[in-house]
Amino acid sequence: MQKIKVGDLVQVISGNEKGARGEVKEVIRGWRVGRFKAGRTRNPNADRVVITGVNIRKKHQRPVSQTRTQTGIIEMEAPIHISNVMLVCPTCKEAVRVGFGFEGDKKVRVCKRCGANID
Repeated sequence: MQKIKVGDLVQVISGNEKGARGEVKEVIRGWRVGRFKAGRTRNPNADRVVITGVNIRKKHQRPVSQTRTQTGIIEMEAPIHISNVMLVCPTCKEAVRVGFGFEGDKKVRVCKRCGANID
């Protein structure tokens, strides 16, 4: 189970965008396929999240053919490493650490500050 999922409200805790809050648009997991081994391996350095309105980068794109629709200067959200963001608890409205607990037989995310269920 992941600590941060798509649709969660998160806060950036380090870097140029420190203190900014936004909703998670995409979670990029660090899986890669092994070349000589059968199966997949995990690269934790590649775990990243894309947050709406945070870490805006400008991309200069020129028209090449008729198929390229967006040209000129395009603003886009760049991914941030997952260790640089914290989940914002819906009940206490603070950036908190996430734990796991069981509600019946279902595994749920729990706020470490107030103990409320996040899911």
